[in-house]
Amino acid sequence: MAKVKEDVKFTIVNPHAAGIDIGSKSHWVAIGLADDEVREFGVFTEDLHELCKWLKSNGIQTVAMESTGFYWKQLFVMLQSYGMEVYLVNASFTKNVQGRKPSDKADGRWIWRLHSVGLLPASFQPDLFTEELRTYTRHRKRLIEGASQCVNRMQKCLTLMNIQLPVVLSDITGKSGQAIIKAILKGERDAKKLAQLADCRVKADKTTIAKALTGFWRKDHLFELKQHWDLYHTYQAQLKSCDEQIDVFLQQRVISTGQAEHVYTPRKKKRRNKNSPAFNIESYAYQLSDGVDLLEIDGISFQFVLTFLSEVGMDLSQFPSAKHFVSWLCLCPNKKVSGGKVLSSKTRKNKARLRIAFRQAAIGLSKVKNNPQAQFYRRMASQNGKGTAITATARKLAVIVYKMITKGEAYRPEPLAEYQEKVRAQKIKHIQRTIQKLEIKASEVAFN
Repeated sequence: MAKVKEDVKFTIVNPHAAGIDIGSKSHWVAIGLADDEVREFGVFTEDLHELCKWLKSNGIQTVAMESTGFYWKQLFVMLQSYGMEVYLVNASFTKNVQGRKPSDKADGRWIWRLHSVGLLPASFQPDLFTEELRTYTRHRKRLIEGASQCVNRMQKCLTLMNIQLPVVLSDITGKSGQAIIKAILKGERDAKKLAQLADCRVKADKTTIAKALTGFWRKDHLFELKQHWDLYHTYQAQLKSCDEQIDVFLQQRVISTGQAEHVYTPRKKKRRNKNSPAFNIESYAYQLSDGVDLLEIDGISFQFVLTFLSEVGMDLSQFPSAKHFVSWLCLCPNKKVSGGKVLSSKTRKNKARLRIAFRQAAIGLSKVKNNPQAQFYRRMASQNGKGTAITATARKLAVIVYKMITKGEAYRPEPLAEYQEKVRAQKIKHIQRTIQKLEIKASEVAFN
């Protein structure tokens, strides 16, 4: 029996489309399959203008490009300035096809083909304000990470000299730790004198601290300690300057949008940790959201508010529903079904900063007492493990934040008693179904 060939045909959705394969040294642009419809352009500003003019001269209205590193950003903005609709596409949506020979030229054609038939979804892109704030915030995080590395190396230098300061102090960069290290770098070697510099609030007694400060003083380790000490304070100075820049930027934004009239009055007092923003991020977030206080939610920190504001902003209109939002965050099950059987329901792997922030908030929430979300976390952890519990609780927090922002509502937590009664009712229903399924008689479960 002869085999019948069937060609799968797709309807052209975007007739005036183009596909661009982004590179660090050149960009391949395709507006069709013919050789004269595929061109290579350089990455200089003049080349990018030439690329945009070529697309406009061919009547191109919509363009798709892969999110390759950070090389796409300037071209993305320039294409938008020329009045074209630009789709930034996840590379995984264009690469997972067997039998296709990869090359820059072929990739451009393939992206054009997929985009012309409407198979490429656009990735979320923030507005210019959010993108600029994102640049400052991500740089701020890198400064904190750099300072943290310096602290770890200082601890290593002290330990190599058997100066066990990290054992008696929880933070060597606190008031007591800084006073002791500063004295060591100035030449003080008497352990008892160094121990007297510790604050009275330190739990360890002076004798124990003196024992911890008795070690082997070596020039090489002291030199390295001095280098990391200076670098740590350089990072701290840069972090302070970065916070001042973010403060001015947000203040200008609030004034320009006319939202400065919203006066923030905190209902809950939350403690700032060491790396929290030095400025009033809670006030700016309250104003930019027209009166929504995210800090009312247990587990939400000042750092989380800054991350949320810089990653997605306060305009969530690009997400039609809370389900779309949690799906974008990769906090919901990714079910794979075949033949009516669920093969897998694990969440997709993602390293997005906002997803990590929600998971960290869920971890912080797990330590709160008399809270429905904390009770939910503990119940999920006992049934499915901590990893699943963190993701599930992070999803609940994401839904709460989404509804607060989109509806402009204050946080109204479910009373703990109602939540516990709801859980009790669910357990009773589960027991009833089990009894019916197993046809258990009342005499079999009767208590003596």
